[in-house]
Amino acid sequence: MNKILMIGMALCFIIAGCTVKEKTISLEQIKDLFEKHEIPLEDPKELHPKSVFLYTLNGVKPEPFMLDGELISIYIYSSSNGVLKGMQDFERQTAGADVAAHGEYQVANVLIFHGYEGTDERVEAVIKDMESLVK
Repeated sequence: MNKILMIGMALCFIIAGCTVKEKTISLEQIKDLFEKHEIPLEDPKELHPKSVFLYTLNGVKPEPFMLDGELISIYIYSSSNGVLKGMQDFERQTAGADVAAHGEYQVANVLIFHGYEGTDERVEAVIKDMESLVK
């Protein structure tokens, strides 16, 4: 009986010790990275209220910014699982819609939509830096 109890306790310690807390990224860190790359994020003056990039996804409202006249929506979740659920929610809510071309980025607990057709190398550089924050 004592042997079984000791094995059970050892397993509990192993499982508890192997639990790794997921690294997350804050909005401030993201804004700092844009600033580091000298990319000006501006507060939006007028936004179309029905824009799919302003939808609440998985219970999270985006932080909207403008970059060279294009919308960037940043969703900050508590975990990467929230991002996956947010993407599923986006797919569900836009299933029948004709969604404009856009960039879509997922890093750790962050989901970013960039209303830019094509690849913006400046944003790509920020994304790489975000990835390095959670390695």
